[in-house]
Amino acid sequence: MFTEPKIILIMDLSQRGYVTYYYDGKRQREYNGKKINLEINPNNCKSYNDRLKQFRKLAFEITKALDSGWSPLQSSPKTDQPTLQNALELIHSTKMNSDLSLTYKRDLAKVLQQFLSFLPAEQLSGSPSALNPREVERFLNQFNTSATHYMNKRRTLSVLFSELLRTKLITENPVQLSSRRKQKASLHKIYSKEQLQSILEFLKPNYPNLHLCCLLAYGCFLRPHQESRLLCIGHISDDCTKIKLSGSENKSKKIRIVNVPPYVQSELRHLANIGLNPHTNLMSRSVEPYNVSYLNTQWSRAKAKMFNIGLIQKDQTIYSFRHTAAVNVYKKTKDLHILQELLQHSNMVVTLNYLRGLGEVNDERLKEFMPEL
Repeated sequence: MFTEPKIILIMDLSQRGYVTYYYDGKRQREYNGKKINLEINPNNCKSYNDRLKQFRKLAFEITKALDSGWSPLQSSPKTDQPTLQNALELIHSTKMNSDLSLTYKRDLAKVLQQFLSFLPAEQLSGSPSALNPREVERFLNQFNTSATHYMNKRRTLSVLFSELLRTKLITENPVQLSSRRKQKASLHKIYSKEQLQSILEFLKPNYPNLHLCCLLAYGCFLRPHQESRLLCIGHISDDCTKIKLSGSENKSKKIRIVNVPPYVQSELRHLANIGLNPHTNLMSRSVEPYNVSYLNTQWSRAKAKMFNIGLIQKDQTIYSFRHTAAVNVYKKTKDLHILQELLQHSNMVVTLNYLRGLGEVNDERLKEFMPEL
Protein backbone atom coordinates (compact mmCIF):
# COMPACT_ATOMS: atom_id res chain seq x y z
CA MET A 1 0.00 0.00 0.00
CA PHE A 2 2.92 2.37 0.67
CA THR A 3 6.69 2.37 0.20
CA GLU A 4 9.32 3.25 2.81
CA PRO A 5 9.71 7.04 3.14
CA LYS A 6 13.03 8.36 1.83
CA ILE A 7 14.77 11.66 2.59
CA ILE A 8 15.74 13.92 -0.29
CA LEU A 9 18.17 16.57 0.96
CA ILE A 10 21.17 18.31 -0.62
CA MET A 11 23.95 20.40 0.94
CA ASP A 12 22.61 23.60 -0.66
CA LEU A 13 20.30 24.85 2.09
CA SER A 14 18.64 27.32 -0.25
CA GLN A 15 16.87 24.27 -1.71
CA ARG A 16 14.11 22.69 0.36
CA GLY A 17 14.41 19.06 1.31
CA TYR A 18 11.51 16.64 1.64
CA VAL A 19 10.45 13.10 2.51
CA THR A 20 9.08 11.10 -0.42
CA TYR A 21 7.15 7.83 -0.66
CA TYR A 22 4.47 6.16 -2.75
CA TYR A 23 0.95 5.67 -1.39
CA ASP A 24 -1.54 3.66 -3.45
CA GLY A 25 0.82 4.04 -6.40
CA LYS A 26 0.92 7.84 -6.13
CA ARG A 27 4.07 9.71 -5.23
CA GLN A 28 3.87 11.84 -2.10
CA ARG A 29 6.17 14.59 -0.81
CA GLU A 30 6.15 15.89 2.74
CA TYR A 31 8.12 19.02 3.59
CA ASN A 32 7.02 19.20 7.21
CA GLY A 33 4.83 17.42 9.76
CA LYS A 34 1.69 19.46 9.15
CA LYS A 35 -0.29 16.58 7.60
CA ILE A 36 0.34 14.34 10.60
CA ASN A 37 -0.32 17.23 12.95
CA LEU A 38 3.24 17.52 14.28
CA GLU A 39 5.40 20.63 14.54
CA ILE A 40 8.37 19.28 12.58
CA ASN A 41 9.87 21.86 10.22
CA PRO A 42 13.25 20.63 8.96
CA ASN A 43 13.65 23.33 6.33
CA ASN A 44 13.69 25.98 9.07
CA CYS A 45 16.96 24.57 10.43
CA LYS A 46 20.08 26.62 9.76
CA SER A 47 22.61 23.79 9.25
CA TYR A 48 22.67 20.67 7.11
CA ASN A 49 23.14 18.33 10.11
CA ASP A 50 20.22 19.85 12.03
CA ARG A 51 18.05 19.70 8.93
CA LEU A 52 18.96 16.04 8.34
CA LYS A 53 18.20 15.19 11.97
CA GLN A 54 14.73 16.74 11.70
CA PHE A 55 14.04 14.99 8.38
CA ARG A 56 14.93 11.65 9.95
CA LYS A 57 12.44 12.41 12.68
CA LEU A 58 9.82 13.39 10.09
CA ALA A 59 10.40 10.16 8.10
CA PHE A 60 10.05 8.10 11.30
CA GLU A 61 6.78 9.83 12.29
CA ILE A 62 5.35 9.45 8.77
CA THR A 63 6.19 5.73 8.79
CA LYS A 64 4.56 5.36 12.19
CA ALA A 65 1.44 7.20 10.99
CA LEU A 66 1.20 5.08 7.84
CA ASP A 67 1.58 1.90 9.88
CA SER A 68 -1.30 3.09 12.06
CA GLY A 69 -3.61 3.49 9.08
CA TRP A 70 -3.18 7.18 8.33
CA SER A 71 -3.67 8.20 4.71
CA PRO A 72 -1.90 11.24 3.19
CA LEU A 73 -4.98 11.67 0.99
CA GLN A 74 -7.23 12.50 3.93
CA SER A 75 -7.52 15.98 5.36
CA SER A 76 -5.51 16.82 8.47
CA PRO A 77 -7.35 15.71 11.59
CA LYS A 78 -8.48 18.25 14.11
CA THR A 79 -6.80 17.96 17.46
CA ASP A 80 -7.56 19.00 20.97
CA GLN A 81 -5.61 21.74 22.68
CA PRO A 82 -2.10 20.54 23.64
CA THR A 83 -1.23 19.90 27.25
CA LEU A 84 0.91 22.40 29.13
CA GLN A 85 3.92 20.09 28.97
CA ASN A 86 3.54 19.44 25.24
CA ALA A 87 3.12 23.13 24.50
CA LEU A 88 6.21 24.13 26.50
CA GLU A 89 8.32 21.36 24.99
CA LEU A 90 7.25 22.39 21.48
CA ILE A 91 8.26 26.01 22.16
CA HIS A 92 11.57 24.80 23.56
CA SER A 93 12.22 22.67 20.47
CA THR A 94 11.55 25.61 18.19
CA LYS A 95 13.91 27.84 20.17
CA MET A 96 16.66 25.19 20.06
CA ASN A 97 16.46 25.14 16.25
CA SER A 98 16.60 28.92 15.94
CA ASP A 99 19.62 31.19 15.58
CA LEU A 100 20.13 31.97 19.27
CA SER A 101 23.26 31.99 21.42
CA LEU A 102 24.41 28.80 23.12
CA THR A 103 24.12 30.48 26.52
CA TYR A 104 20.51 31.49 25.84
CA LYS A 105 19.61 27.97 24.73
CA ARG A 106 21.35 26.43 27.73
CA ASP A 107 19.52 28.68 30.20
CA LEU A 108 16.18 28.06 28.49
CA ALA A 109 16.65 24.29 28.55
CA LYS A 110 17.62 24.32 32.22
CA VAL A 111 14.67 26.45 33.33
CA LEU A 112 12.24 24.29 31.36
CA GLN A 113 13.62 21.09 32.90
CA GLN A 114 13.39 22.61 36.39
CA PHE A 115 9.84 23.86 35.80
CA LEU A 116 8.60 20.53 34.43
CA SER A 117 10.16 18.72 37.40
CA PHE A 118 8.53 21.13 39.83
CA LEU A 119 4.93 20.96 38.59
CA PRO A 120 2.71 18.01 39.56
CA ALA A 121 1.64 15.62 36.80
CA GLU A 122 -1.96 16.81 36.78
CA GLN A 123 -0.83 20.39 36.01
CA LEU A 124 1.48 19.23 33.22
CA SER A 125 -1.23 17.12 31.59
CA GLY A 126 -3.80 19.90 31.83
CA SER A 127 -4.53 22.82 29.56
CA PRO A 128 -1.97 25.69 29.49
CA SER A 129 -4.75 28.10 30.43
CA ALA A 130 -5.55 26.05 33.57
CA LEU A 131 -2.17 26.71 35.20
CA ASN A 132 -2.49 28.54 38.51
CA PRO A 133 -0.17 31.61 38.60
CA ARG A 134 0.60 30.75 42.22
CA GLU A 135 2.46 27.68 40.97
CA VAL A 136 4.72 29.92 38.93
CA GLU A 137 5.33 32.11 41.98
CA ARG A 138 6.15 29.07 44.11
CA PHE A 139 8.57 27.83 41.46
CA LEU A 140 10.41 31.15 41.22
CA ASN A 141 10.68 31.50 45.00
CA GLN A 142 13.14 28.60 44.95
CA PHE A 143 15.68 30.98 43.43
CA ASN A 144 15.60 33.69 46.08
CA THR A 145 19.29 33.33 46.93
CA SER A 146 19.82 36.65 45.18
CA ALA A 147 17.74 39.16 43.28
CA THR A 148 19.83 38.63 40.17
CA HIS A 149 19.41 34.84 40.28
CA TYR A 150 15.64 35.18 40.80
CA MET A 151 15.17 37.73 38.02
CA ASN A 152 17.27 35.73 35.56
CA LYS A 153 15.05 32.67 36.12
CA ARG A 154 11.93 34.82 35.91
CA ARG A 155 13.06 36.41 32.65
CA THR A 156 13.92 33.08 31.04
CA LEU A 157 10.68 31.38 32.09
CA SER A 158 8.71 34.36 30.79
CA VAL A 159 10.06 33.67 27.29
CA LEU A 160 8.25 30.33 27.19
CA PHE A 161 4.95 31.74 28.42
CA SER A 162 5.18 34.73 26.09
CA GLU A 163 5.06 32.23 23.22
CA LEU A 164 1.98 30.58 24.75
CA LEU A 165 0.40 34.01 24.92
CA ARG A 166 1.36 34.81 21.34
CA THR A 167 -0.20 31.58 20.07
CA LYS A 168 -3.33 32.31 22.15
CA LEU A 169 -3.04 29.18 24.27
CA ILE A 170 -3.23 31.47 27.31
CA THR A 171 -4.75 34.91 27.76
CA GLU A 172 -2.21 36.26 30.26
CA ASN A 173 1.44 35.54 31.01
CA PRO A 174 1.49 34.16 34.59
CA VAL A 175 5.18 34.99 34.98
CA GLN A 176 4.38 38.68 34.64
CA LEU A 177 2.00 38.34 37.60
CA SER A 178 4.83 37.13 39.85
CA SER A 179 6.70 39.53 42.11
CA ARG A 180 9.86 41.24 40.97
CA ARG A 181 13.17 41.67 42.80
CA LYS A 182 15.29 44.78 42.65
CA GLN A 183 18.70 43.90 41.26
CA LYS A 184 21.86 45.70 42.18
CA ALA A 185 23.56 47.30 39.21
CA SER A 186 26.42 45.14 38.02
CA LEU A 187 29.14 47.42 36.68
CA HIS A 188 32.30 46.28 34.96
CA LYS A 189 34.56 48.76 36.73
CA ILE A 190 37.02 50.34 34.34
CA TYR A 191 40.80 50.02 34.55
CA SER A 192 43.29 52.82 34.99
CA LYS A 193 46.07 53.12 32.39
CA GLU A 194 48.58 51.81 34.93
CA GLN A 195 46.38 48.80 35.65
CA LEU A 196 46.02 48.00 31.96
CA GLN A 197 49.78 47.83 31.51
CA SER A 198 50.35 45.79 34.66
CA ILE A 199 47.55 43.32 33.98
CA LEU A 200 48.59 42.75 30.37
CA GLU A 201 52.21 42.27 31.45
CA PHE A 202 51.06 39.65 33.95
CA LEU A 203 48.79 37.84 31.50
CA LYS A 204 51.16 37.62 28.53
CA PRO A 205 53.62 35.04 29.97
CA ASN A 206 51.14 33.29 32.28
CA TYR A 207 47.90 33.25 30.25
CA PRO A 208 48.78 34.06 26.61
CA ASN A 209 45.31 33.34 25.22
CA LEU A 210 43.72 35.50 27.90
CA HIS A 211 46.25 38.21 27.07
CA LEU A 212 45.17 38.07 23.42
CA CYS A 213 41.50 38.14 24.37
CA CYS A 214 41.94 41.22 26.57
CA LEU A 215 43.91 43.02 23.86
CA LEU A 216 41.15 42.31 21.33
CA ALA A 217 38.49 43.42 23.79
CA TYR A 218 40.27 46.69 24.54
CA GLY A 219 41.82 47.53 21.17
CA CYS A 220 39.23 46.06 18.79
CA PHE A 221 36.09 45.89 20.96
CA LEU A 222 35.61 42.17 20.28
CA ARG A 223 33.38 40.23 22.64
CA PRO A 224 35.42 37.61 24.52
CA HIS A 225 33.26 34.49 24.20
CA GLN A 226 31.37 35.12 20.99
CA GLU A 227 34.12 36.66 18.88
CA SER A 228 37.67 36.52 20.31
CA ARG A 229 37.40 32.84 21.29
CA LEU A 230 36.26 31.92 17.77
CA LEU A 231 38.71 34.14 15.86
CA CYS A 232 40.56 32.34 13.04
CA ILE A 233 43.44 33.24 10.73
CA GLY A 234 40.98 33.73 7.90
CA HIS A 235 39.31 36.57 9.79
CA ILE A 236 42.52 38.63 9.74
CA SER A 237 43.75 40.60 6.72
CA ASP A 238 47.19 39.73 5.31
CA ASP A 239 48.73 42.87 6.81
CA CYS A 240 46.91 42.31 10.14
CA THR A 241 45.35 45.78 10.03
CA LYS A 242 41.74 44.58 9.84
CA ILE A 243 39.52 41.85 11.24
CA LYS A 244 36.46 40.88 9.22
CA LEU A 245 33.54 38.94 10.70
CA SER A 246 30.49 37.76 8.79
CA GLY A 247 26.95 38.41 9.99
CA SER A 248 26.73 34.93 11.50
CA GLU A 249 29.91 35.45 13.52
CA ASN A 250 28.92 38.43 15.64
CA LYS A 251 26.04 39.57 17.80
CA SER A 252 24.95 42.44 15.55
CA LYS A 253 24.30 39.97 12.66
CA LYS A 254 25.98 42.43 10.28
CA ILE A 255 29.29 42.18 8.46
CA ARG A 256 31.91 43.78 10.67
CA ILE A 257 35.24 45.20 9.56
CA VAL A 258 37.30 46.12 12.60
CA ASN A 259 40.39 48.31 12.40
CA VAL A 260 43.27 46.88 14.41
CA PRO A 261 45.56 49.25 16.36
CA PRO A 262 49.37 48.75 16.02
CA TYR A 263 49.86 47.14 19.46
CA VAL A 264 47.35 44.43 18.54
CA GLN A 265 48.75 44.05 15.02
CA SER A 266 52.11 42.95 16.40
CA GLU A 267 50.45 40.14 18.38
CA LEU A 268 48.38 39.02 15.40
CA ARG A 269 51.39 38.95 13.06
CA HIS A 270 53.10 36.54 15.42
CA LEU A 271 50.06 34.30 15.79
CA ALA A 272 49.13 34.37 12.11
CA ASN A 273 52.20 32.28 11.37
CA ILE A 274 50.90 29.24 13.27
CA GLY A 275 49.44 27.66 10.12
CA LEU A 276 48.23 28.29 6.60
CA ASN A 277 44.73 26.95 7.10
CA PRO A 278 42.40 29.97 7.25
CA HIS A 279 40.15 27.99 9.62
CA THR A 280 42.94 27.63 12.21
CA ASN A 281 41.71 29.07 15.51
CA LEU A 282 44.11 31.59 17.07
CA MET A 283 43.72 30.26 20.60
CA SER A 284 43.40 26.50 20.17
CA ARG A 285 45.85 26.35 17.22
CA SER A 286 43.49 23.92 15.49
CA VAL A 287 40.29 24.06 13.45
CA GLU A 288 38.28 23.34 16.61
CA PRO A 289 37.91 26.27 19.05
CA TYR A 290 37.98 25.87 22.81
CA ASN A 291 34.61 25.34 24.49
CA VAL A 292 32.43 28.25 25.54
CA SER A 293 33.60 28.04 29.18
CA TYR A 294 37.30 28.21 28.34
CA LEU A 295 37.85 31.95 28.81
CA ASN A 296 35.69 32.06 31.95
CA THR A 297 37.84 29.34 33.51
CA GLN A 298 41.06 31.05 32.47
CA TRP A 299 39.88 34.41 33.81
CA SER A 300 38.75 32.95 37.14
CA ARG A 301 42.19 31.46 37.72
CA ALA A 302 44.05 34.56 36.59
CA LYS A 303 41.82 36.98 38.50
CA ALA A 304 42.34 35.14 41.79
CA LYS A 305 46.10 35.51 41.42
CA MET A 306 45.92 39.13 40.26
CA PHE A 307 43.57 40.04 43.10
CA ASN A 308 45.94 38.53 45.67
CA ILE A 309 48.86 40.65 44.43
CA GLY A 310 46.76 43.80 44.12
CA LEU A 311 46.64 44.12 40.32
CA ILE A 312 42.86 43.98 40.05
CA GLN A 313 39.82 45.05 42.06
CA LYS A 314 36.69 43.08 42.94
CA ASP A 315 34.32 44.60 40.36
CA GLN A 316 36.77 44.49 37.47
CA THR A 317 36.16 41.77 34.92
CA ILE A 318 37.23 40.53 31.50
CA TYR A 319 34.51 42.78 30.08
CA SER A 320 36.05 45.78 31.82
CA PHE A 321 38.57 46.01 28.99
CA ARG A 322 35.82 46.92 26.52
CA HIS A 323 34.12 49.19 29.03
CA THR A 324 37.41 50.97 29.60
CA ALA A 325 38.00 51.40 25.86
CA ALA A 326 34.50 52.80 25.32
CA VAL A 327 34.89 55.29 28.16
CA ASN A 328 38.26 56.40 26.78
CA VAL A 329 36.78 56.89 23.31
CA TYR A 330 33.96 58.99 24.73
CA LYS A 331 36.37 61.09 26.78
CA LYS A 332 38.39 61.71 23.63
CA THR A 333 35.49 62.51 21.29
CA LYS A 334 32.70 63.73 23.58
CA ASP A 335 30.45 62.39 20.84
CA LEU A 336 27.76 59.83 21.69
CA HIS A 337 26.96 59.30 18.01
CA ILE A 338 30.52 58.18 17.30
CA LEU A 339 30.33 55.90 20.30
CA GLN A 340 27.00 54.52 19.13
CA GLU A 341 28.57 53.80 15.75
CA LEU A 342 31.51 52.09 17.39
CA LEU A 343 29.14 49.96 19.45
CA GLN A 344 26.68 49.47 16.56
CA HIS A 345 23.71 50.15 18.78
CA SER A 346 20.42 50.84 17.04
CA ASN A 347 19.17 52.79 20.05
CA MET A 348 21.03 55.61 21.79
CA VAL A 349 19.51 54.55 25.11
CA VAL A 350 21.38 51.26 24.84
CA THR A 351 24.61 53.14 24.17
CA LEU A 352 24.07 55.23 27.28
CA ASN A 353 23.29 52.16 29.37
CA TYR A 354 26.36 50.31 28.13
CA LEU A 355 28.74 53.21 27.80
CA ARG A 356 31.54 51.17 29.34
CA GLY A 357 31.05 48.08 27.28
CA LEU A 358 30.35 46.91 23.79
CA GLY A 359 31.92 48.13 20.59
CA GLU A 360 33.64 47.84 17.29
CA VAL A 361 35.22 49.96 14.58
CA ASN A 362 33.88 49.46 11.08
CA ASP A 363 34.59 52.79 9.40
CA GLU A 364 37.87 54.19 8.13
CA ARG A 365 37.25 57.62 9.66
CA LEU A 366 36.96 56.10 13.12
CA LYS A 367 40.55 54.76 13.17
CA GLU A 368 41.79 57.96 14.83
CA PHE A 369 39.62 57.19 17.84
CA MET A 370 41.11 53.75 18.56
CA PRO A 371 42.05 53.52 22.26
CA GLU A 372 45.78 53.73 22.94
CA LEU A 373 47.87 51.79 25.43
